[in-house]
Amino acid sequence: MSLEYYLSRQDTEKKLTVLGEVIADRATAALTFGDTALLETNLSTLKADTSILRGCIYGEDQKLAASYIAVDHLKDTCPDNVPRLNRNTYNFSQYFTISRDKTPIGTLFIESSRKDLLQRFNQFLIFSGIIILAAVVLALFLANQLKDVIARPMRDLSNTLRQIVNDKDYSIRAVKENNDELGDLVDLFNGMLITIEDENVSLKASEERFRKLTALSPVGIFQVDPKQKLQYVNQRWRDIHGLTNELPDLQDWFEMINPKDIVMVQESWNRMVFDQESIALEIRLVRRDNAHTWIHLLASALHDRDGELLGYLGAISDISELKAAQIQMENLAFYDPLTGLANRRLFKNRLEKAVKSVLRSGKSMALMFLDMDQFKRINDTLGHDAGDILLKAVATRLNNTVRENDTVSRIGGDEFTILLTDVQQSQDVLVVAEKILKALSRPIRIKGQDIVTSVSIGITMTPEDSTDVNTLMKNADLAMYWAKEMGRNNFQFFSEDMNHSILEHLALEKELKEAIQRNQFTLVFQPKVSLFDYSTTGVETLIRWEHPEKGLITPDHFIPVAEETGQIIDIGNWVLEQACRQISSLLREGILPPTAKVAVNLSAKQFTDPNLVQHIRTVLEITKIPPQCLELEITESTLMEDVETAIAIMQEIKSTGVAIAIDDFGTGYSSLSYIKRFPIDVLKVDRSFVMDIPDDKNDMAITAAVIAMAHKLSMNVVAEGVETREQLQFLRQNNCDEGQGYLFSRPLSLGQLHRFLIENKARRENGTYHI
Repeated sequence: MSLEYYLSRQDTEKKLTVLGEVIADRATAALTFGDTALLETNLSTLKADTSILRGCIYGEDQKLAASYIAVDHLKDTCPDNVPRLNRNTYNFSQYFTISRDKTPIGTLFIESSRKDLLQRFNQFLIFSGIIILAAVVLALFLANQLKDVIARPMRDLSNTLRQIVNDKDYSIRAVKENNDELGDLVDLFNGMLITIEDENVSLKASEERFRKLTALSPVGIFQVDPKQKLQYVNQRWRDIHGLTNELPDLQDWFEMINPKDIVMVQESWNRMVFDQESIALEIRLVRRDNAHTWIHLLASALHDRDGELLGYLGAISDISELKAAQIQMENLAFYDPLTGLANRRLFKNRLEKAVKSVLRSGKSMALMFLDMDQFKRINDTLGHDAGDILLKAVATRLNNTVRENDTVSRIGGDEFTILLTDVQQSQDVLVVAEKILKALSRPIRIKGQDIVTSVSIGITMTPEDSTDVNTLMKNADLAMYWAKEMGRNNFQFFSEDMNHSILEHLALEKELKEAIQRNQFTLVFQPKVSLFDYSTTGVETLIRWEHPEKGLITPDHFIPVAEETGQIIDIGNWVLEQACRQISSLLREGILPPTAKVAVNLSAKQFTDPNLVQHIRTVLEITKIPPQCLELEITESTLMEDVETAIAIMQEIKSTGVAIAIDDFGTGYSSLSYIKRFPIDVLKVDRSFVMDIPDDKNDMAITAAVIAMAHKLSMNVVAEGVETREQLQFLRQNNCDEGQGYLFSRPLSLGQLHRFLIENKARRENGTYHI
């Protein structure tokens, strides 16, 4: 309304301004010449606008010069002088300056009535009222029409939703009547219902699967509500607890837990309830039938998507069989399955604890390291099952010789250890060691045979020798090794002197390995001479070690070490090949007669090496030496360890065409019944019998008997260590075939042997040979 009034007033004032400016411009000339008639004529144009009430023209002196009064307002005359402009009057009025050449010469005053403006405004009000009334009527009509168009579908949609909520039936659908926005809303609503129905079906299927899974699960499942009340358990849970269909109170379930585990379970349960910490425990249950069951318990808090606590969900598994297997595995881990004794792992654990106890109490402790003598021979001869029986019997006897608080262990193979705790003095340990040797000296019946076994025992004391576990183990092992060196079936206490000796032995073992790698060995040959015509019949191969620092080392210093470590096989193979290679050159050159033989010693380990025969054939092929020119010397003691096996090996060797000699005959425990079965070509009389001839009549008798016996068995006889003419005369008188020793020649290098053979042959041919 205000805007309309403002615009109407603006139009009136604008029209009045235009009219006043036109009249003021026309009145310039008339006012200049004082033509009143013309001025009134100009003012008369105001008649055309009925809203003009009066118009007044004033001269330069501001006196009235001409005037116009509307017919309806004749009472409103023009003032004699220019009136003041009053903005507060009801009508509109304006002043216009009459100018000539921009010089004011008079003033035009025009006053217009508001009546037309008010009339126009009232008409606008009436028209606006009519429009508003029509709009209201139309709005009421349209609202009434839209009530059915909008409200009814919304009401139908609301009723559909209410039915779905009440019936919980998501298959119901809203009816779509129009293809407008409401229709789109119905489509969206129905689409939402389809999604909800699909999810509801999927949820029900998941719930069904969950129920089936829990019913068939091998794991017991349970649910507890926030008030600590057991809500659900599956059948497996009941089976594990030995219940039927009973759903026990949670407190009753706690009472089924083993008293040794209940505190741990309650603490963990409280942490789950108050700190939301999950549970993972292995506990024991005592069922109503008093059976004990190991279970693995898992439980955690259950929350909704808003973080509200729904309760607690858990699972239990019966791990009784697993626990039993674990205990069995622990037994396997700590106890020897054959003898039932503590194994190496448990032994070391108890040794560490015993050492700590000694350090706290100030008492002593003894560690005994035992190794059975000749166990391998028994095991190989009678079989591994017999070896197992023997080990069990030895374990039982060892257990019976010590106290209950002592520990007997089998740490591997035929090795045992004994921990003697609370030892007052070394004499106590000595008594135990003697009891062990005595207990094991009694025969053990195995497979119908009485087996006599023995052990070598090494003993170390704590804290006297050491308080370090590894050092004690090493000390006891060294002492046991020393007991072996001292002839077996005895015990030795560890000492620093022993340690020094064994360390030297170990150093020699290491140097021996380097000697093999760096080819520090050399060969010498001692001639063998016919005692009938003093011709050279062959040579015996001897090895020497040319040590870069210690000089020449004889075999008796390093061969025993090589035998123990097994290095003798590599050394023996090298000797065999080199001897054949070097002597074959003398045979080809005719320096040695074609019937001469090179003798090579075989160690016990070489003799039992399964690759021996193949190696002999390879050497013969490589060196091109005739098989009949090679003679292998085997000690009597080697053959007698296992006679039947020795015979089989010797027969294989003989199949290559190589001759066999028995070395050191008479020093062992041979039986004539075995000797006649051996495929032997040569019998060597040991130097221990020859050296005392002619002073010792017994040695002379034995030597004569051996020579006679060998000839009866069609064997050649070689006497070792011939150093005097008296010995040579005796041997010739008793028809000994060959001899070797310093009387004929010392061991020679290949070059020296070459010269010896040439010179000896020349002397014999010239008749100048003499001894």
